[in-house]
Amino acid sequence: MKFQPYTQVIITFIFFLLGLIIGRFQLTISWETNDYETFSQPQLLNIPTQKPLPKSPTKQIQECGLLTTTSQSYIVKTDKGAFRVSNCTDRPIRLALLAKSSDQSYQKSAHWDFAPGEGSNRGLILSLPEEKLTLKPGDILVVFAQDGSRLYWGPYVVGETKFPTWNRETLEWLLILKP
Repeated sequence: MKFQPYTQVIITFIFFLLGLIIGRFQLTISWETNDYETFSQPQLLNIPTQKPLPKSPTKQIQECGLLTTTSQSYIVKTDKGAFRVSNCTDRPIRLALLAKSSDQSYQKSAHWDFAPGEGSNRGLILSLPEEKLTLKPGDILVVFAQDGSRLYWGPYVVGETKFPTWNRETLEWLLILKP
């Protein structure tokens, strides 16, 4: 098939316009592959019933300079305590808390702003202006980056999601934000 010279110019112009449109609206074209793993049925384990399993195993972690002993089980239903936060990111963040009241509704809300890296060595214990802050199971936490990047962490439900973790030694909740 032989194209006339003006046909080649028109085709080139069409591709040029498509490139401008894609660039203008910041469209991206990507391909994803579905790499699904096949799981075999798990084998039953022979666990001796003579030794009782510990109720909440603990683990020592060191992140951002903090060395803490946390509960490996992230489901904690009854523990109330202080709230320590460490911003290990290079972004300014805002942490918002929606506290659960005694009648099981969400009424009290508060927020705190952190500079990049603020509290990364030891963490900061948060407080409220009128009273001491006590985080309890059911409270909701959400963290947003304030630099326009649209990054966020959470939402976290205290005592039900993996974060924040309960520190059994200091009796406080710990949230370490990582990039």
